[in-house]
Parts: sequence; structure tokens; C-alpha cells
Amino acid sequence: MPKIFLNGQFYFNLSSKTWSHVFLEHSVVNSAVPHSQIQLNTSLQAIAVRATCHKTISVCSIYLSPSSKFNINDFGNLITQLPPPILLLGDFNTHSSLWGCCKTDVRGKLVEDIMLKHNLSLLNDGSYTYLHPATGSLSAIDLSIATPSLYLDFSWQVISDQHGSDHFPICIHSYTTSPPVTNGTWKLAKANWASSPDGCSHPTS
Repeated sequence: MPKIFLNGQFYFNLSSKTWSHVFLEHSVVNSAVPHSQIQLNTSLQAIAVRATCHKTISVCSIYLSPSSKFNINDFGNLITQLPPPILLLGDFNTHSSLWGCCKTDVRGKLVEDIMLKHNLSLLNDGSYTYLHPATGSLSAIDLSIATPSLYLDFSWQVISDQHGSDHFPICIHSYTTSPPVTNGTWKLAKANWASSPDGCSHPTS
């Protein structure tokens, strides 16, 4: 099952086109991480959350099928809906030597132009992320794109165990420890009930 963990690390395993929809339903495994869904109005298959890890960031999951049509304005519309800084993660099904493919196709050049126009950085290190089940060929079609201010905050690594998928899991780890989230406590024994606005003389049970 594709998952993303919001407890200091992000893991995503892209096994099907349903990944974008699974993101919110199964990803937030640590309920202590403050987060909220970002309502998107986009023609792209994407979903996003605003989450507080070591800092508050927008994390957007996107899937572009090999046959999908998109342009630079589609991405511009999506990016403007994501409060910065952002992490844009997904199966882009695009090829470019910039992220480790042996060739650059039209879709890959378009994504390059989108990154350039919106001043976004690529976390990928050139490693392959996809193993074609029929031919056994390797390619890098899963991209991790970030606001430049996040570039030095995270490490990026492909995990060799595919767990039955044709995509390799990717670990994006925060170098900074997230602040602990604690619940408030009250010392009821020391409360001055007589001076309370409601005039209580003792706490209720």
C-alpha cells in the first residue's frame, strides 16, 4: 500500500495511478503531526496536505499517466495553491537526463521548464526509481521537487527493496528533528476556584 509518513520522514512507493488518492487516506500514520488537507482546484491528479514537521510545509502528491496531457499553466495553477515552502512528489512519467534518464523527452523538457519558471529544486540524485516489468529496463520517472529553502533540509535516497512494486520506494529524511507535540496539563489542585469567572467553589468531576 503506498504510504507517506509525516513523522520526520517521507516514504512514498508509487505502484499505481491510485497513489494520489491514497495519499491522505493512508499516509498520516502519526496523528501527533499537525496537518490539514489543502483543497485543490486543478485538472491534475493531485492531492496535498499542510504539515508541520521541523517546519510547516505543503506536501503535494501528483500522478501523471503516460497518456495525460498537461501544460506549464496547469502546474502554475497547482503551485499557486500550495503555500510555500512545498514538496512536490510523484510519478511524473517523464524522462530527462537532469534526473537520471538516458534521454530527454518532450514531457521531461516541459517539467524542466516548469521547475525553472517557478524556481524549484530537484531532490533526485540521478538514481533509477522504476523497473519496467516487461523489459527489465531502468528509468527515473518518480520526482521529488522542492522549494529551494527546503533543499538542504532533506536527504533523498532510493530504497533497493521494491516490496513487490515496479517502483522503488524513496526515502526523504529531514535532517532536523521535529519538535515534540505534547498535550496541555493542568494543576487543578492549585486552581483558585473562588476567583473563577463562573464563581465555582470546587472543580467538577
